[in-house]
Amino acid sequence: MASIRVMFVLALMLIAPATSAYDVKLQNSSEPIEEASANWHSISPIETKISGLKTLDYQIYLPTGSYDPISDDLPIANYDWAGDFKRTGMAIVQFNDNIGEHFYNLVDKYDLFVLDNVGSSSWLFRLSDPGDFSKIGEEQSVRWIGSMMPSWRVSSQLDEYAEYYSIIPAADIDVRELDLLALDLVRMGAEEAWCGLHLCEAKGRISIESLAKDGRIIFSDKAHELRITNAVAGAIVGLNDISNSNLGLTGSGEKISYTDTGIDQDHPDLAGRVAGVYTQFGLDPSPADSNGGHGTHIAITIAGSGTGDSSAKGIAPDALIVAYALEHDPTGVFGRIGSIYDMLNHAEQEGSRISVNAWGLNGNYGAYTGDSRSVDVFVKDNSDFLPVFSAGDDPSQNASKVMAPSTGKNVLSIGASTTNPSGSVANFSSLGPSLDGRVKPDLVAPGVDICSGRAQEAAIPTGSNCGSGQHANGNGLYMSLTGASQATAVAGGSISLIREFIREEVGIVKPSASLLKGAAINGAIDLGAPDIPNSEEGWGQISVANTVMPEYNGVDLSTYYDNSRVLSAGFSTLYQFDVNPGSGLDLTLTWTDVAGSANAEQNQSRLVNDLDLLLMAPDGTVFKGNVMLNGYSIPNGVHDSVNNVERIKINPSANLPAGKWKVMVTHAGGLDQAYSLILTGDATLDPKADLVAYDGSIFPSSESPLVNDLITIRIAWLNQGTANASQFRVVLEDLTDNTVLYDGNRSNLPAGQTDSLTIYHTFNSTGDHNMRLSIDTESSVEEINDEIDGVNNNIEEMTITVAALGVRLVTLNSEGVEDSSLVNQTLDPSTAEGYTWPVILKHEGTDQQSVKLQISQVQSPSPIRDDVLLPTEDDWSRSSDLSGPFTLSAMGQGGDSIYLNITMNDDDADLSGQTDRYAMAGTYVMDVTAKYSNNPSVKHSIRLRLVVEEVKDVQVAPAGTNGLEANPGGSTSFSISVRNTGNSPAVYDMDCFSENRWQVQLGQSNSSSYSFEPLDILEYLPMQIRLYVPPVVDGLPAAGSTDTITCSVTSEFDPSLNISETVTLSVKALESFETVLLDKDGIDIGPAAYARNINVDTGERLNLTLNIENTGNTNLDLNVRINPELTTWTIQVNHDGQTANREVSVSIIPGEAAEIRFEILVSQVAARNDENNLVIKTSQDPSNFLINETKLVVKDEIGLDFIIDEDATLEVYPNGDFFTNSITVENTGNSGISIDWTHSLPPDGWEVGFVDAPTYLAPREPTEVGVLIKSPVNEPSSESLFVLGIYAEISNGFDTTMVTKSLPVSVMPVAFCSINHDENDKSLMGIARNSEESQMIEIINLGNQPLDASVSYSLDASDWEVTIVGGQTTQLIPGGTQDVEIKVKTNDDTKAGIENLNLNCGGSEIVLSVSVQNTKSQGGLFGIVSQEVAYSVVGIIVLLAIVLAVRIKRAAPKDYETEVLIAPGAHDSADDGSRMQAVMESVVGEESAASGGVSAEEIASALAQSIPSLPVPPTPVVPQGRPPTQIPSGRPPRANVPTGRPPKAPVFSTPQVPIGPPLPPTGLPPGWTMEQWQHYGHQWIAQQGQK
Repeated sequence: MASIRVMFVLALMLIAPATSAYDVKLQNSSEPIEEASANWHSISPIETKISGLKTLDYQIYLPTGSYDPISDDLPIANYDWAGDFKRTGMAIVQFNDNIGEHFYNLVDKYDLFVLDNVGSSSWLFRLSDPGDFSKIGEEQSVRWIGSMMPSWRVSSQLDEYAEYYSIIPAADIDVRELDLLALDLVRMGAEEAWCGLHLCEAKGRISIESLAKDGRIIFSDKAHELRITNAVAGAIVGLNDISNSNLGLTGSGEKISYTDTGIDQDHPDLAGRVAGVYTQFGLDPSPADSNGGHGTHIAITIAGSGTGDSSAKGIAPDALIVAYALEHDPTGVFGRIGSIYDMLNHAEQEGSRISVNAWGLNGNYGAYTGDSRSVDVFVKDNSDFLPVFSAGDDPSQNASKVMAPSTGKNVLSIGASTTNPSGSVANFSSLGPSLDGRVKPDLVAPGVDICSGRAQEAAIPTGSNCGSGQHANGNGLYMSLTGASQATAVAGGSISLIREFIREEVGIVKPSASLLKGAAINGAIDLGAPDIPNSEEGWGQISVANTVMPEYNGVDLSTYYDNSRVLSAGFSTLYQFDVNPGSGLDLTLTWTDVAGSANAEQNQSRLVNDLDLLLMAPDGTVFKGNVMLNGYSIPNGVHDSVNNVERIKINPSANLPAGKWKVMVTHAGGLDQAYSLILTGDATLDPKADLVAYDGSIFPSSESPLVNDLITIRIAWLNQGTANASQFRVVLEDLTDNTVLYDGNRSNLPAGQTDSLTIYHTFNSTGDHNMRLSIDTESSVEEINDEIDGVNNNIEEMTITVAALGVRLVTLNSEGVEDSSLVNQTLDPSTAEGYTWPVILKHEGTDQQSVKLQISQVQSPSPIRDDVLLPTEDDWSRSSDLSGPFTLSAMGQGGDSIYLNITMNDDDADLSGQTDRYAMAGTYVMDVTAKYSNNPSVKHSIRLRLVVEEVKDVQVAPAGTNGLEANPGGSTSFSISVRNTGNSPAVYDMDCFSENRWQVQLGQSNSSSYSFEPLDILEYLPMQIRLYVPPVVDGLPAAGSTDTITCSVTSEFDPSLNISETVTLSVKALESFETVLLDKDGIDIGPAAYARNINVDTGERLNLTLNIENTGNTNLDLNVRINPELTTWTIQVNHDGQTANREVSVSIIPGEAAEIRFEILVSQVAARNDENNLVIKTSQDPSNFLINETKLVVKDEIGLDFIIDEDATLEVYPNGDFFTNSITVENTGNSGISIDWTHSLPPDGWEVGFVDAPTYLAPREPTEVGVLIKSPVNEPSSESLFVLGIYAEISNGFDTTMVTKSLPVSVMPVAFCSINHDENDKSLMGIARNSEESQMIEIINLGNQPLDASVSYSLDASDWEVTIVGGQTTQLIPGGTQDVEIKVKTNDDTKAGIENLNLNCGGSEIVLSVSVQNTKSQGGLFGIVSQEVAYSVVGIIVLLAIVLAVRIKRAAPKDYETEVLIAPGAHDSADDGSRMQAVMESVVGEESAASGGVSAEEIASALAQSIPSLPVPPTPVVPQGRPPTQIPSGRPPRANVPTGRPPKAPVFSTPQVPIGPPLPPTGLPPGWTMEQWQHYGHQWIAQQGQK
């Protein structure tokens, strides 16, 4: 486990800055992901109980302020009218409390349509009948009702100078009426307007009063343009690497939509990633990202594959992208057409569940705008869809500058953080909170210097290049951007990884948006000093690692979640855990709230459903959500009533007790609300059962049974704990009669399950009977809550009122016989709209009584608990043929009973129309009660139950299916309308199949399959089906060919319900062709509008070729004609045996091509710069033709091309030697050119030159140029240290141009061994026999890498012993040196003479001379006499030779100035050295008679001393100032660079006065004979003037 943790942390350090968004743990195996998923647990509350409601302020939120409608004066404009509800139907209803039951009952009773919430218990309704206005005001649950005044429906900021308007249409407007509303806005004065679901926008001057009075509009405000959030500037701290985690999370299975400027669909990092691209909501039909490239950068940050550069890989590289392009390409304006609801709804239908929106409104900062509300409505309607929005950029750092729509309650608002290791909020990220005080942004993510994709077509990219790789046009593949936009993309990708984990590892197939948002917030990292929540970072920086696999000090923490649990107002849910708070504790409660008020002032809370989070420690300490100080929760405080996110964060060092901790979620007021809860800590669920008796555990068949009647009583209980309950005892008592109705043991009850039983019972006395149900009366089961621990929830009591015998209701069969079982009936909805029960009302009293009849509303039992009744969706009526009251005689007398017909009818059903509308399927009940008028306690009730059978049926109606045809590459469409004719909401799938497998597109998707949203009864949806004919390829599809498309509509719940429609698509004839004009080299000349000129010579014969391809699907007969401007040039046209001087005909079948050749002879008298324009027309008929053009210009064409790979570099090795790089160049012109070569200035210490650089190239001639580069020794390796410019000025005598090529210079990594030694050191010369001498050398690493090398030697002589000491080196640093000792040893057999000792180190060689002293007798003179005598004899011989030479000199001619000093009869060229070698061998040979005792080294030393000293070179003068800025014209001097290392500086000795003729400066000429040498001596003496 420890190794997993270490590897995980190392991965985090590598893939992101500290606490970066994708801070995920690394592990090569699958263990981390398995471990993480094992630590996630689903939880359920241990108890749901009644809790208190918050105190209401009874305020109505209006644009001008908040008001109590009873105690305050409401604002009234001159055009307001108290009776406006009669015209618009809009009324505000304020309830006495904030309980959902009262709300729903009122809505159902009066058929109200909910338009908006305008205060905690105040709602804006549309009345179905304005006549109900006063009735509603009389309802007990209603505090106040009034008209929604027109002036309350416009913003106080809206004036006559407004230019843009944001208009919220009422939610009950039919979608088809929105276009009419847009038209009416134009009639009101707008220049242009559009309307979508939940939002309209308009431009122009509109009458504010007209807006206010329009009953289709609930609010109007100023609108602002959209703005991309990207601050490319400032001090940027680099983000080194954006990469995906190795937890196995790659975004696989996720589809992320994003809206931005556009997308480069051809970017290699997006290959296979783009699932769809749409432009219908943008300002032009092109999806290209042709301006700044912002959208492509966002897309690749989200899901780029890193193909071009792995360091720029996106956060979720396996996710799919759905792109929405909003930018107007010609102008760069960024905007939207249609509501944001429509756009997100389209993305949801495309399969996206996360939407990244790196933009916002450029105005109304911090405000809850129409867009904000529209997004909230959408998420409420689509609970598993999470929009992510940019909080914006604000370098001024003013408060409440977050941009809408990120101010929405149900979105995830993202600010930007830096990417340095310490982590902090970027200094341009917009600050919160929202104007109503909510925490915004929700989170921050890295957004500084993000290296991501650059669009190829981006004309003005907004970022600087980064990464590697290039587009085809030479632009880089990546650029670096900074801003909240980039942070939003990082966050969106991170959320997709969290969603992938929850889906695939935790097992929640459709995680709710609130769960995703809560998980991300719960795992966020508090940047800097603990201070969350704050206006800079919100809840902290997003962290995938801390969300998915949290830990504390190396210990894994557990995560518990509850997803989408529904809670009613006034109720609470309770959870219990065993907690060790020493690791801290994190809890986050999130819920998708109802959209906030559109009319309220911006400083008023937009929260509708107020949930609260509480945490109770074992010692009684209570922590409340969002009550925090210095980043941690503190006890007590006030509940948050503003945010729909609540957090509790316990400090690990808070010193709180371990034990049983309880978590409570309370609904303080509003409508039923689903929520998500996340808890992370060192915690375990308390593994106990919890048996609970709840409201409804005692359920009698009649609430007011008659005395002595036999009734049923159902008793039930629930195990809401986390462990199974073993056997326990259950007792049901009648406390009034002190009797036990049931006493028995029940078997094992699993956790989370309910058990029940039904008993029969007869009450023998009237009045109230107090019933008590007791569970586990003997405390056999260890529970969380019972009489021992917690709250005793094992007892439930209920009062049953037993009436005296007086009246009785009994159902009858068809023959009029009483049968009480007939209260339950089944309805076939295809035969009737309702059902009528025959019932007899009998009087069983002893005197005459007046009896009233009461029938309750029709309701539906809850599918979970049948004692809970819910409102019906259809309108059901109930009636009796006789209404009463009835006067009934005493039992047994005439008139003691009456026959009734009780009817339950679905008023929405209609079986009389053309299409039957059935009663909605389900179970419906109503209670019929008869009671004495003067004594209501005497009564009897029966419950009539009707089960409406389910009918599944659908109508499919095709339209526009006749005569479907389309051109290849084109499309056509027809439609199929699907109508649900069943009696319950139904989901249908449509699948279309092409026989030829051609593309079929349903609706706005790219798919041939579509799942309809659930269709209500008789609801229909038309679906456009677009059929595509593929483009022609090789002549197919042929004209007249057909495709058969079959579309099937299938019920998701009943596959047997399947209806198919088949259509035929015909392919139209496409007469299409393409032409390409090629020059003589086969290169495309280009289209007519952009055709290049062709340079020709006088009298040249030129060939052009026209390729014609039939790109259609039918045969073509074409004519090709060439029309020259100058007819004096001879032209011949050739095709397939045809030859003409102007025109030929050609026939081409589909998919084939033809070739037309033009032979043109340039006039012999054509002058320079003459032009001849050629127009080639290829035509089928006068209306179908193509033109190709080119201009022939009599002109020399010059050009030089560098033939080199795009990624080529100039290489150099840093060993002090020149390195040659060969580059191929070619004269691409038609005339010879002269070339002058130059280059740019290299860095200091570098040398650059050319070798074999041509000064002339013939036409089309290629050659190679050598570029010589020498770097400083030990220069560090680099792939591109600098760029060297190579310049070639070319000229043909008429024209001159400069051709340039820039190439990066790469310093190659190499270790290079060099040997250094003292050339004057002759330690190894003249070694005594049987002795050893040594000489020191030095090896140097001239490279830039550590050197591993050894010194070796070779010696072509025997009887020598050579030892190398210190000749092995390991990891010698660049520039480092090492001394090496060379030891040489001789013996008696070592031959005399100079030998060469070759030393080698890594290819570097030196030669040392070695010789042995000749102490052994050699024969001859020195072998016969002593040395003194021998030297005397030699001296006499030398003296005689000098005398002889002087005489020869005097006898020789004097005039030799112009003659060469070569002996007569000698050859001009010296021999190959063999003769000289023979002489030397004879002189120093061991058996030479002339050598005597003189050794070879002594002769060599004497010869060396005769060489005159070289003059000492003067000190060079360094010029002052900067070098000239202009490059000198002409070519630089050709450098004759020697190979190998440069020689060491020569060692100069003191000049010696020669005693004879000196050696020539170049040394002794090889191969000279003795006669030549003597002649040379005579000549030298003569020139010295000696006789």
